[in-house]
Amino acid sequence: MYKKIYYAIILTVCCIITSCSSDTVYHHYLPIEKTGWEKGDTLYFILKDSINTGKYESYIGVRHTVSYKYKDLWVSICTNCSEKPDTVHLILANKDGKWNSNGTASGYYQYETKGPDLHFSNSNDSIIKIWHIMKDTSVKDITDVGIKLTEK
Repeated sequence: MYKKIYYAIILTVCCIITSCSSDTVYHHYLPIEKTGWEKGDTLYFILKDSINTGKYESYIGVRHTVSYKYKDLWVSICTNCSEKPDTVHLILANKDGKWNSNGTASGYYQYETKGPDLHFSNSNDSIIKIWHIMKDTSVKDITDVGIKLTEK
């Protein structure tokens, strides 16, 4: 029993140490309506005004249920949408249908992939927009979509 407690304390300390040295400057998920993610429903991630100008690596995260009927998800992302948005292809399952994401016992999965590098030159760039570009007008069984930014 003491051995388990000892390992739990060591694991907690390691997590605290590594979390303090993270280069993540933003990480947030937004929920998707249970009725589905409708075409044209843009997700707005509003960054803090304190974010420094410069380039950041982005990562797009998706949480979905076991009932999600596709092997992938196509999304567009932009900061300054006067420019052409970037397209990101999230491959959620392999050719055999096995999920590439981390799963839970309750049938939910989480997947994250590298997105485009994003450049913030002023406070007008402090909103990231993401929307799906799938053929269906409504994508069901996506529960949350997130964005993570790390210093480049």
